[in-house]
This record gives sequence, structure tokens and C-alpha cells, in this order.
Amino acid sequence: MKKIAITLGGLLTAGFAVALTFGWGPFAPGTITASGLAGAWKGPDGESLVFRKDGTFCAEDFPIERFPEQRVDTCGEWNFSDDRGRDQGIDLDFDEPSYAMTGMLRVSGPEARGGLYVLWDIDDESDRLELQRKS
Repeated sequence: MKKIAITLGGLLTAGFAVALTFGWGPFAPGTITASGLAGAWKGPDGESLVFRKDGTFCAEDFPIERFPEQRVDTCGEWNFSDDRGRDQGIDLDFDEPSYAMTGMLRVSGPEARGGLYVLWDIDDESDRLELQRKS
């Protein structure tokens, strides 16, 4: 019985690694097009981003880079960033405050099936804000 449990655990771990490698996992690297990004994205505590295909966005109750506990309601411009094979990045240039959030959003999974996320602490991947497409 112990051998079966160890074998199953190994198979699950290997399956998870393969899924992440091929972009099947919830936080697997991903890409998205401007058309796919367009629309509303919502976080668990009411954070909201609305992207437009023309490269503009608006944010509501959104935490900013330097002070995550400080939240803003503002608009700005967005661009895709080049992350050399990692999760596709989305650079946000807020109108106010002008210093807030540049290159913070990441895309998870093909066409963002895993959502978008902000990684607050580069050394702690669990310290993140996740956004899902609003239905």
C-alpha cells in the first residue's frame, strides 16, 4: 500500500510539472492578445481593471506598486512587455499617481485562462493579487 501511495504521489508531481511546462496549470506562463485582454478583470477584494483594445485602461480600488495598502481609482495606458519566455507582462502607466505600477501584471496560461496576476514579492510567489475575467 505504501508503494502505491508513493508511486501515485510521484505520478501526480510529474503530471503537475508537465502541465506547467505546457501551459496547462493555473499559474503557467501565458500570453494574450489585445483583443483577448479587452474587457473587465476583477480581484477578490473588489479590485478592478478594464482594458480597451486601444491601449488604455481604467482601474478601480486598485492597489499600487509602492504601497499595496493604498488603492487608486484612475485610468492610464497599457502595453505588452517582453519577458523573454516567462509570463507575458502588461505594463501599466497610471495617470495618477504617475509613479505607480509599471510592468507589474503577468498573464497566466494561454489566453489568460489562469487570469492575470500581480506579484508583490518576487521572492514569495504566494504574495500575489489574482484577477479573473469578469463575466
